[in-house]
This record gives sequence, structure tokens and C-alpha cells, in this order.
Amino acid sequence: MKFFQSEVVQKELTQMQDLYMEINKMGLMLNVTQKKEQLVKMLRLIELQQTMYMRVTLSEDPEAKQLVEQVKNAAAMLGMPKDEVGPQFYDKLKDNVNKMIDSLPQD
Repeated sequence: MKFFQSEVVQKELTQMQDLYMEINKMGLMLNVTQKKEQLVKMLRLIELQQTMYMRVTLSEDPEAKQLVEQVKNAAAMLGMPKDEVGPQFYDKLKDNVNKMIDSLPQD
């Protein structure tokens, strides 16, 4: 079975797409409670992306390998060295989002 045909992969891709849409629909002008909700959703999205990245790096499927290269190329276009793209990158993202949550005013 090809990597992207896996039921588990399809389910997680759908979850990522749904979370992305929910985050975007929330917009930018949010109160503290809404902002926290948005950041919690962002954390979940990053966790799913990290898991997906790990899966594609371990896969032998050519399409999965191509996705790894696309992620690294996208990071390079944003000024990030390709060799810094990996699980630790997602950990840094999660740390940053957690810091944003912690810096929100208390309800």
C-alpha cells in the first residue's frame, strides 16, 4: 500500500486540514479565551504535523520521500537550513506556542 493511501495517514491529513481551517476561520481579532483556544488548536496541528513528518521520513514510498524534500525546500525558502528540519523543529514550534499561551493575560 502506498503511504498516502493508508487509512491512518488519510485520517490524520483530514484532521490537519480541519484544524487549519478552524484556526483560519477564527481570524485575528480575538479575546483572550478565543486566542487561547486558537493556540491550543495550533499545538494540536503541530503535533499532527510532527507525527506525519516522522512517518514520511521513515517511509520508503517515493511520494513520502518527495514530501520530505518539499518540506525541506519550503523551509529553505524561509531562510532555514534544510538540515535543521526535523522533529526538533516541531518541538521548537510547540515551545513557542506554549510560551504564547503562558504570556496571555489570565482570565
